[in-house]
Amino acid sequence: LDINPGCNVTLVHDFISVDNANSIIQSMLPKLTLVIDAIDGMYEKTALILACVDNSIPIVTCGGAAGRTDPSKIVIEDLTKVQEDRLLFKCRKLMRQKHGFPKVAIPGKGKKERVRNWRILAVYSLEVQQKVGQVSETTSSFRTCDGALGTACFVTGTYGFVAAS
Repeated sequence: LDINPGCNVTLVHDFISVDNANSIIQSMLPKLTLVIDAIDGMYEKTALILACVDNSIPIVTCGGAAGRTDPSKIVIEDLTKVQEDRLLFKCRKLMRQKHGFPKVAIPGKGKKERVRNWRILAVYSLEVQQKVGQVSETTSSFRTCDGALGTACFVTGTYGFVAAS
């Protein structure tokens, strides 16, 4: 807090789920001004993003770091612009299909229409991720975040620094 005495960080010791994301966000209002998300599960991450959007709270969401080794490829852009991130791709697809978010135009596919940014910042890597096995949609994503790829602490740390900036 010596860097910014006006900053008040609240750590929530709870697991976000599809059922409780909105109530957790609402319980911190009106003091909540920003959420930084590092959830590894597609459904839980999407639920938190939607809860923030529904309550007009800005969110910075972090994509998947598993299997990445180059911290210089980490960027932050609107969720509609994310590339090379399966986790954020699946969240974006779920938001379009089940929650009415507009479809993102595919570059190079002859479509000239431009989709408005969703105003959801995403931290992700432009590094191509290795292929991993499928996770069943009916199972919880708890503890399946890394799979066989693992994570490198200098990459996950960089995601955090970029999100906080």
